Amino acid sequence: MMKRHILLPLLVLSLALAACGISEADIQLTVVAAETNAVSTAYVQLTEYALANPSATPTMLPTATLMPTATLQLTPTVGTGTGGTGTGGGVPSGCEAMAFVSDVTVPDGENVTAGTAFTKTWSVRNSGTCEWTTNFQLIFSSGEQMGGPSTNVLVAAVPVGGTTNISVELVAPATAGEHVGHWAIANAAGTAFGYLYVEINVP
Repeated sequence: MMKRHILLPLLVLSLALAACGISEADIQLTVVAAETNAVSTAYVQLTEYALANPSATPTMLPTATLMPTATLQLTPTVGTGTGGTGTGGGVPSGCEAMAFVSDVTVPDGENVTAGTAFTKTWSVRNSGTCEWTTNFQLIFSSGEQMGGPSTNVLVAAVPVGGTTNISVELVAPATAGEHVGHWAIANAAGTAFGYLYVEINVP
């Protein structure tokens, strides 16, 4: 539509110039100049309209911020794993911890005649970070006590990483069958941290 409005005046102008005897080359230059001027005018008008009526600018939505996930902290448990007759053969951690090494005497399930006295000995290692002093003791925990003492103090201190033998004097029960007694190493405050057991069979 705009092109028609521009060309119509140009056509009239061309005819007028031709009637005045102006050459064709001059007419073409005049037409080109008039056309350029008309286009420039139209561009300026469109620009002014655009400035007067700005289009809506899209609003950027804020991006979601990821919250850091909570990291679970694993706290080492002062305790023991399992191994053989003792329940301290794992990889315990902490100041006071014990690792079972082996049965020195009376392996699990050994036959012991009823009423017979015997000595149960375990080999254990101080796997903690604190020395075991002579204030530490072996205490009866549960099961069958088999005539053993309720407490039995360590005869020597055990350094960190050191291995020692711990023994308890027992008597085989009069009743035939399997008999199990549970014992534990306790610190000077009486808190148990390393567990052991004895298992015999009375024929």
